Amino acid sequence: MSNNNVLTTVTKQMVAECKAEAELAYMNRVGGFAEDFQGQPDRHGNLPRRMFRGAQVEFTAKGVNALLDLVFEKVAQGYKRCATEATSYGIEHFVYLKKPDAEIQLELPEVLKEAEAELRARVDKANEAIIADTIAKRKAAVLREREEAAKAADVALEAELEVEVRAALKGAK
Repeated sequence: MSNNNVLTTVTKQMVAECKAEAELAYMNRVGGFAEDFQGQPDRHGNLPRRMFRGAQVEFTAKGVNALLDLVFEKVAQGYKRCATEATSYGIEHFVYLKKPDAEIQLELPEVLKEAEAELRARVDKANEAIIADTIAKRKAAVLREREEAAKAADVALEAELEVEVRAALKGAK
């Protein structure tokens, strides 16, 4: 029985691509709790929430002067400007800054390690599904063969018994 399914092996290229994607996501994400769009919704349709690590941090300030003070303070601490636009609602201002490089260098290896572990878990899960599917298909084929063999044996037995019965009944005359 030929099977086109082949187990996947995690390659260096897969790991490198996974880590590059994870690093890009980390650098462009605001850290914090948010909906996990990769997760399974609950029975009410709500996506699970989880903590996401991100190189960007959201800060809030009331009023322009407080915003300027906050930005100057954070820049002095090593924060940098990032691509996420600042927004405001009334007097409430939201500004997004990139974490200091030292903090990013501490978090990024953990993010990359988690991304690789998730990749390996996804590949293992897919491989287990292929194995289970292949076993189910082979079991079905073996059971079909056994059933066909049993039917053929029943037909042969019936033919053999018919010959015996006919011979016995002819001899009884």
